[in-house]
Amino acid sequence: MNWYEELFNPDYDRVYCPAFTPERNTSEVDFLESVLLMPKGGQALDVACGHGRHAIELAKRGYQVMGIDLSARFIDLARQAAQLNELTNVEFLVGDMRESYFVNRFNGAFSYFTSFGYFNDGDNQKVLESIAKALAKGGVFVLETVNRDWTIHKVENQPRRWDEIEPDFFLLEDTSFNAHTSRIHTKRIIFDKGERRTVEYDIKLYTHSELEDMLEETGLQVISTFGSKEMTPYSVSSPRMIIVSKKQ
Repeated sequence: MNWYEELFNPDYDRVYCPAFTPERNTSEVDFLESVLLMPKGGQALDVACGHGRHAIELAKRGYQVMGIDLSARFIDLARQAAQLNELTNVEFLVGDMRESYFVNRFNGAFSYFTSFGYFNDGDNQKVLESIAKALAKGGVFVLETVNRDWTIHKVENQPRRWDEIEPDFFLLEDTSFNAHTSRIHTKRIIFDKGERRTVEYDIKLYTHSELEDMLEETGLQVISTFGSKEMTPYSVSSPRMIIVSKKQ
């Protein structure tokens, strides 16, 4: 089984979901709405949508939203959230982001919270190609991920993380960066009431210029880059990298 088929389990929820507060979701969608510049009622594609936290918030604002994720469990949770909020303008699809399911349909698309770089270079390029194909002419794509330069520095200075997430639920992570492959590798060990569970994953981190070239190969032209959702300038010291591109 590939790591991206086993990482996003209930342990993942317990580690990350406490940080996905309604206030954070709102502020991130405020940013997305401001850069996607979709017409009211326009169509948006959420690539690797997870629990649907961004898709749900966009749907609440009147957009037509499609969320896609490989995890059937995530899609079930997203559909439950949509039903709970009585939303009929959001759909969720179990699918592989490397595959093309839509053509010239969406006014905007986004991949948020480091959901890019899971595969080899060829398959990562396929992800961008499928997104470009799904966008209508003039549609905007937002790619939000960790900043490679900042991440390398952080890993070199803080390769190990140890946290008590909940009482009797502990997280140990060892992280390393391979300078030859430009992939960051993480081994995560969960200690849950005496039970130990382990998962490992690695993600290809690209420089800004590499991503710009990859995007342009698909017909997406970079129009701006930010270091945060607060639209701070992007630099090597930015923890995040947010690239906004437009289909020509």
